[in-house]
Amino acid sequence: MKKILVVDDERAIREMVARGLQQYEVLLAADGDAAIQLLDHEKVDLCIVDVMMPGMDGFELCDHIKRYYEKPVIMLTARSELSDKRSAFEAGTDDYVTKPFLVEELAFRVNAILNRYQAQSVLTFGRMQLDVDSYEVTVGEDTLYLPRKEFELLAELVRLAPKVGSREQLIEHVWGFDFDGDERTIDVHIKRLRKRLAAYPDFEILTVRGVGYKVQHV
Repeated sequence: MKKILVVDDERAIREMVARGLQQYEVLLAADGDAAIQLLDHEKVDLCIVDVMMPGMDGFELCDHIKRYYEKPVIMLTARSELSDKRSAFEAGTDDYVTKPFLVEELAFRVNAILNRYQAQSVLTFGRMQLDVDSYEVTVGEDTLYLPRKEFELLAELVRLAPKVGSREQLIEHVWGFDFDGDERTIDVHIKRLRKRLAAYPDFEILTVRGVGYKVQHV
């Protein structure tokens, strides 16, 4: 079941949206900090974000979601000025809904965006395919099931290819910007990935000394 994250400081709005999206698993957050905590621990498929919130506003949160989690976003706002819409789309939102709104219409928009992203949910690198919904890696006729963080790390390297992913960039995208663990964690995960993929010599994960890692065809 797809997971939808609803971020709004108004409890009534959060609950109304949740009732209208009962075909999905809906997660609720009252502010940006709570939303980021959920994004760090849950596999969210789409975020619905209110613009006017205390602390981190919706524009900042949308930009953060796009930068670090690459999830589709629908923004909600009581303001309909063109400048607000421009700010929302500059932050990376996929859609923009003005309050008051029909929750049925919001559900149509959610479904349309999920269908659009579904078509983009398979990453291809040579004969390797990564399904970001099922966390399956297919190489030829073989299917591999990797632990979540190993899969996300490999997926990020594939997205970046042929560029090098810096250690800082990979940690931010896979573990989150507020990760306070040992930086050597990434080295451990790279080592495990290399062992799992050793049977497929047509590509490899390279260490670029002083920079980070990259995946390439051999």
